[in-house]
Amino acid sequence: MLTRRATLTAAALLAATAVHAQATDALAKARAAGVLVVGNGGAFPPFEFIENGQLVGFDRDLGEEMGKRMGLRIQWQVIAFNGLIAALTSGRVDCLITAMAWTQDRADRIAFSTPYYKTGIAAAYRPGLALDKPEDLAGRVVGVQVGTSGERFVRDLPAAQAPKEIRTYNEFPLALQDLVVGRTEAVVNTQPVLRWNVARNARVRLGVSPVWDARDIGINTRKTDTALMAEINRQIAAMQADGFLQSLDTKWFAQAG
Repeated sequence: MLTRRATLTAAALLAATAVHAQATDALAKARAAGVLVVGNGGAFPPFEFIENGQLVGFDRDLGEEMGKRMGLRIQWQVIAFNGLIAALTSGRVDCLITAMAWTQDRADRIAFSTPYYKTGIAAAYRPGLALDKPEDLAGRVVGVQVGTSGERFVRDLPAAQAPKEIRTYNEFPLALQDLVVGRTEAVVNTQPVLRWNVARNARVRLGVSPVWDARDIGINTRKTDTALMAEINRQIAAMQADGFLQSLDTKWFAQAG
């Protein structure tokens, strides 16, 4: 009995040690290599987009500054948005800096940092419409980006508020393009992104609704990477305190329209 108890105790200690090692692994490996591998969707302006072959935007600036403060080089991997969570949980990347809005479904699978941006679900819509409330989507043709909180919001609407048709797009700019040419009547996504893109569209005077549902945007790690998340939260707090996050908001959203 004593031998069995000792064996069980030793096994429990080994398991606890393994969990602790896994929890500290991502940060320890990044510091050993001097590199933090970051996943990003690459097609959600102005948070992230490709310009002259290079990833640019709010999230790129945020990630580079965080890496500088952590003493790490950031290695960006641009991945289709609907594949980002799988890339994180499989270990392909260390974290995600990609304007990921908190939802319960996502929080069940991955960890979220303290918010670095406050946003909300809204709709951009065609001229002549007035989409002030979610129920105004009823009977409309609505575009959404696959895997986004905007898509989830639309699909969760009660039947009486449901669109006539939901069209899905792998990238947000494609959804907006179809709205501009009239293939859809509205696009649902986060309001600051909608406003920024609508302000830069010269072809059609689109409208943007009020915020329908507030959302927080955070950086993501695997749930086991508690040491890395603690460091990320420390850096977000410092950037909030010294005004860096506000400077990014001014740089990328001041002319959102």
